[in-house]
Amino acid sequence: MAKPAIRPIRIEGNIAYVPLTKGYEAVIDAADVSLVEGFNWCAHEVRKKGAVCKAYAVRTALHSGRNITVLMHRVVLKAGREFEVDHRDSDGLNNRRSNLRIATPSENRKNQVIGSRNTSGVKGVSWHRKAGKWSVEIHSEGKKTYLGLFADIDAAAAAYASASKRIHGDFGRLS
Repeated sequence: MAKPAIRPIRIEGNIAYVPLTKGYEAVIDAADVSLVEGFNWCAHEVRKKGAVCKAYAVRTALHSGRNITVLMHRVVLKAGREFEVDHRDSDGLNNRRSNLRIATPSENRKNQVIGSRNTSGVKGVSWHRKAGKWSVEIHSEGKKTYLGLFADIDAAAAAYASASKRIHGDFGRLS
């Protein structure tokens, strides 16, 4: 059986578009084309409750007689096994260097998007029924820190934003 033809990478200025399966395409810096060319990359969809919530660019490789999954963002940053690669904008297909950074697992969790069960629309903020106010908490390093109750959702959001900047630093995400 013949090997499938390698899908061509499209370069526009300093951005390159890598075609994937399922109609997706990954974005990389044109300077990084040599790191990913020569392979047919695939889209790996991450699903929650049956819906696609994220996608990543992957390929398989033979390593020690076994097929392994190779993630494009790890190839671009040449990340060692001990680290994770964080997508600043949470788009798993945006593999431009300006969007990627090496992170510890804890730092990577700090950049998570707002949870799907959140009903306030503000990260870290929930309605406290008994108090009739907005309750704010932040998570870091496996610990939950309670920030207080607020009558106004904007004040609650500001409390979370301030704590996130202090606790999560550059990895903090508000949405």
